[in-house]
Amino acid sequence: TRFVIVAPFGRHVPTSSSPNGINYRWWYGPTLPAHFSWFLFECPNLLWSIYCYFQCYDADILFLNLFDDESASQYSNEIENIGAIFVQRKDSISISKNLVLLLLFTLHYFNRAVIYPLRMNSNSHEVPLIVIISAMTVTTVNGYLQCFYLCKGVSLGELTVEVGLDGYTRSNRSTASGKSWGGNLLSWLGIVTFFTGMGINLHSDGVLRKLRRYGPSMKPTTQLKNYGNSFGAALIDSNGGNFTTSKPYYIPHTPFFRYVSCPNFAGEILEWFGFAMASEFSYPSVAFLVYTAANLIPRGV
Repeated sequence: TRFVIVAPFGRHVPTSSSPNGINYRWWYGPTLPAHFSWFLFECPNLLWSIYCYFQCYDADILFLNLFDDESASQYSNEIENIGAIFVQRKDSISISKNLVLLLLFTLHYFNRAVIYPLRMNSNSHEVPLIVIISAMTVTTVNGYLQCFYLCKGVSLGELTVEVGLDGYTRSNRSTASGKSWGGNLLSWLGIVTFFTGMGINLHSDGVLRKLRRYGPSMKPTTQLKNYGNSFGAALIDSNGGNFTTSKPYYIPHTPFFRYVSCPNFAGEILEWFGFAMASEFSYPSVAFLVYTAANLIPRGV
């Protein structure tokens, strides 16, 4: 729907005088409940991450070697090298960047596929079948690219935390995986950026969800009294203020909404920018960042 038709979201939803105010074309297909539709949207990404972690991975990429090269050579005749999630050395603790990024990807889509649909309002609009199929196609391809790259593609090295007293003296040397300390710092900054964007996204989604708590059937004056003032929301109407003949709209005045029209979208773009940064701007992560921006920015303008 990105290039053939305009996805019916937000201001692009075709309106009419029908009871629910929406008039989808016949070829959009039947509509499904929003909760179930969102689960279908996002679950391919979550399923790919689970499948790749348990069934389809390269241990040398997703995990760390328990022994260094010298130690492994001493025991090569007795045991195979062992993959580990964490490796503690004399003055540092390391974890595979690939595994960390896979966990971040899974965390985001566990929220999107499971938690977010459960918290949606009961009066959310149903979603046409064509939108569901289009979204599932995108998330299926994206989940495959991201998860297979992290589990079987290229090793991004180690994410290291210095714990020894000589940590500052070791900061300029390469890590055990051959990646520079600068790359390690870039990955940490990316992780912080990812969680910052996630926090903005979750907070903004919560504000919007609560503004819609009572639905359009409740009297606007009562809704404003019970909720709007407490969240700093301004009640407006696009039909000259005649609330008896049109649907009221709310403009949130919480901190993020004061500076960005759609901070929920901006937060998600920031999330995936942090994800790309943490992966040292790998091709799949940058491609996903560009697609996310191309998807969300037009919907937020």
